[in-house]
Parts: sequence; C-alpha cells; structure tokens
Amino acid sequence: MRLSLKRRRRRARRHLPRRRVRIRWIPVGAALVATLVVAATIFLGGRDRTGDVSGLVDYARTRQRDPIELIIGAGRSHRIVFLADVHTAPEPKRLAVEAIDALARGPGLDAVVLEVDTELQPIIDRYLNSDPEDISILYRNPGTLHERWGVWREYLDIYRRVWILNRMLGPGRRIRVVAADLPGWPPVGPLPPRLLAEKFAARDAHMADRIDGVALADDPTARILIFMGGFHGLKGGQAEIRAEGGAPIPVVWLAGLLQDRHPGEVFSILVDGTVPSARPGPVGAYSSTRVSDVFRKHLTDQVGPIALPVNDRFDAVRQPIRVQGGPGIDLVLQPEGYHLQDMVDGYILVGSPGMGLLR
Repeated sequence: MRLSLKRRRRRARRHLPRRRVRIRWIPVGAALVATLVVAATIFLGGRDRTGDVSGLVDYARTRQRDPIELIIGAGRSHRIVFLADVHTAPEPKRLAVEAIDALARGPGLDAVVLEVDTELQPIIDRYLNSDPEDISILYRNPGTLHERWGVWREYLDIYRRVWILNRMLGPGRRIRVVAADLPGWPPVGPLPPRLLAEKFAARDAHMADRIDGVALADDPTARILIFMGGFHGLKGGQAEIRAEGGAPIPVVWLAGLLQDRHPGEVFSILVDGTVPSARPGPVGAYSSTRVSDVFRKHLTDQVGPIALPVNDRFDAVRQPIRVQGGPGIDLVLQPEGYHLQDMVDGYILVGSPGMGLLR
C-alpha cells in the first residue's frame, strides 16, 4: 500500500537531525541600566523623605509658642536675630513689623538690616529723617520697596514702623535701617547664568561686611534684626551653584559668616507656611519647607501660628528646605542629608495648620 505524499513527507521530517533553537539575549546598555537605577532611587527617595514624625507632631502640640514670644526670647539672649523673609509673601513682612515693635519696646533694637541695594542707603536715611513723614521718597525709588515681589505695601510698613518708633522712643533710642545687599542686585537686565551665579555668591560676604561696618560699627554690642530671604539665615552648611556646566560656585550664607565672626550671638528663625514662589529670582530663593506639610497633615485642629525652637525632633524631616533654582541654574544645599537643627535655631509656621497655604 503506497503512502500518500503528505504522510511520506511527515515521516521524512521525523528522520531529519533536529536543530537546537537558541534564544539570543538582547544586551541592555549600561546607560539604560543607570537610568533605571536612578529612577528607582528617585522613586524610593521621594517616598521616604520623612521618618517617624510622631515625635515632631507631639512636640508641636505641647510646646508651641507665640511667634513674637519666640522672637523676643531670641532678642533677649542674642544680639543678632535673623528673621526669614519669603519674597513674594506678605505674611513674613507683617511678622517683621510686629517683631520690630516688640523688640524695640522690649529687649532693645538698634538696627534693622534689609535685603536692599546698599546704594539706596541715602534714600532710606532721607525718609527716616523726614518730618513730617514723606513716604514719597520711597515711592520714587521702588528698589527700596521691592515692587517686583508684588508686596510693596507690606514692605513699606517696615520702614513706617521704624519711623514711628523713632518719634516715640526719642533720639537716644533711634533705630537705623541698613541697606545691606550687593550694589546692583538684583540686576536690571539679563546676564549670563554663570555671571549671575558669581554675583549671587558674592552677596552674603558683602552683607556681613556691611553689618559689621555699619550696623555694628559705632557700637559692637548693638542689637539688630536682620530681615532677608531665608537662605541667608542658614547658620550651618553652605550651598553650591551650578551654571553652564562650569565648576560649582560655593556659597557661605550670611548667618554662618556672622556666627563665625560673633560666636554665640546669632539666633536664626525660619518662617514657613507660605505659597512656594512662582518667581524664585534670577538664581533662586527660599520659599518653604517640608515641615509645614507634616503640620498641615497632622495638626488640622490647631488654630493660629506655630513657633518652636528647633531641636532633634525636626530630624524626622530629611532635606527639609525646598530649593528653587533660577533659569539654567541649580542651587544645591549642603551637606547632603542635613538636619534643620544644623541650619537654624527657630521655626515659625505662619497662619493655622488647618488653613492650607497662605497667600
């Protein structure tokens, strides 16, 4: 019986030598592996920014103080008090006005140091000497009011409170307002990122020299309040500015420089709880911390602002200070893994935790 053609072909195939089928592994490039590792690290790190915050929350519940009480206490024990500003937020300016009044009537206040171009000092002096008060002197020179921040009315109130106090307290207790920022800062026109970074890095040393040469020149024991963006109030660590692929530019902050020059005399307070700035400045600016996230999540029943001395309870929040860089510029706080207690002495959350971010 003859087999069909189809069956003969099938039988023939069974007698052919079998070929081994190899699965060829597709090599994964080193760059792809590195990318996956970095992505996993960022993902896991983002999930683990904070540790056990229960101790911090309990500390805030049981030890919170009134902000002005914290500031007055700092003024009694330290000659130099730094109060952080958030450039585009009105609340820190209002707090500064209250602080100026309380310090002047309490432990004493000889000078208020502002983040204003040094070259505007004669204009500020002319306003403070005006009698009757002439606020048009400041209006005609908007750099004194930082109009670009959008809160010039609140900034004006700082000058006005000093003017009023000087009339009330008399010549013997006159308060100076010191413009301490680098001449020409912020720049009016565009500059290359590298040049911007270099100028920014030079500001804090200029400010420290200005404080020693003006605010403390006549009386080394004078009591001063410094009101500037929060980065300048960091006593520990430093920063690096990275721009245009060049070598990192180091920055040592003002409060750290003053602490070295006047050991034990500087008390720095970080103000938190405002809206992160949509306009961080040409290089970067302080806006807020992740501590406020913790308090707003766990202290929704609390009414009013929170003021606390900073201690190891804050260590539960790692890398707590948010950093916004400018266009083409990265601002990196150091050391990596820092704690807030290494940087500042006091913390104030403006508003109530349950109110959400303030505007």
